[in-house]
Amino acid sequence: MRVFDIYNHPKYGKRAVRRGFSWLAFLAPSVWAVRRGLGLTTVLLVVTTTLMFDIAQLAGSWVSGPMAQFLLLVALVIVFGLKPGFSGYRWHARVLKEEKFSFECTVAAENRRKALKAANDDLYTDKINITAA
Repeated sequence: MRVFDIYNHPKYGKRAVRRGFSWLAFLAPSVWAVRRGLGLTTVLLVVTTTLMFDIAQLAGSWVSGPMAQFLLLVALVIVFGLKPGFSGYRWHARVLKEEKFSFECTVAAENRRKALKAANDDLYTDKINITAA
């Protein structure tokens, strides 16, 4: 089970935002931000990803051997992906709040679709009503 925060907008309906670590935001932060419609965050992540590849190219000229260059790139992906991986869902929730979505509840469900279905079901037993902070 995963934990989702449900946000509601009078015009656009409900959105479910997962809590926890985002693997897609970790591995492909720019793509993830575009899919979530994060605007300025997308631009910053594109710049950061470009900077990461520039650093990898520069450092790759100092490191000899393809395996060492590959390990350097993997290390940079990990370092540059940690912040989006851990903070991505909070960024998404913040953007929804800025777009006048209001927090409704927290739901435990297997996936986003089931979380939205559960948020519409008064008899669903796994709702976790937490006050918005």
